[in-house]
Amino acid sequence: MYHEICREFAYDEAADARSAEILSSILSSRRVPAVQELMSECPAKVTICGDGPSLPEAISSDPPRGYVVAADGATTTLAASGLRPDAIVTDLDGDVEHQVTANSMGTLVFVHGHGDNLDAIRAVVPRFEGRVVGTCQGPPSGGLVNMGGFTDGDRAACIFSGLGARKITLVGFDFERPSLKASRPSDVKRRKLAWAKRILETLVEQGVRIDGL
Repeated sequence: MYHEICREFAYDEAADARSAEILSSILSSRRVPAVQELMSECPAKVTICGDGPSLPEAISSDPPRGYVVAADGATTTLAASGLRPDAIVTDLDGDVEHQVTANSMGTLVFVHGHGDNLDAIRAVVPRFEGRVVGTCQGPPSGGLVNMGGFTDGDRAACIFSGLGARKITLVGFDFERPSLKASRPSDVKRRKLAWAKRILETLVEQGVRIDGL
């Protein structure tokens, strides 16, 4: 799917590789949890909070319980409700201050490198004081991992199903009604979410139970 996605959105695979190289270099001086260690910690059930417009109401009426994963900007919405996720999956285009704070308090962060977030990687990743795992979307090397996924939300599902979770509950995933950002046309986001849904459906085909899809 990666090559199809690159063609559709005109992504530069060489730029993705360069971003991964920089991320790997920054993390090289730190102790990065091994995949086996992460697998031993991964619960069978996780809740993934997406950064969709339905998230505030969803967590207000039914706060997530158990192991909670925030997809990027969902961290900020959770923080506003006094909640800190167990893990964050981010490409650093959300409110990184809440992510840095959560990480310093024990939240595991999976930070993703792709072609157009090099500046954010250089500026933000060194600020993470807690455990950080680097992910990429090309061939993994230098201690990075690639467990699949495209957007932060479906990447979170790929990561945690890859680590052993068999049931995933999605909260705040609005495939038809994306959160809008000034820098991102809504039609592009909808196309990205269509890919996200397709990727999540492949996990279901592989035997992962996903509620909220």
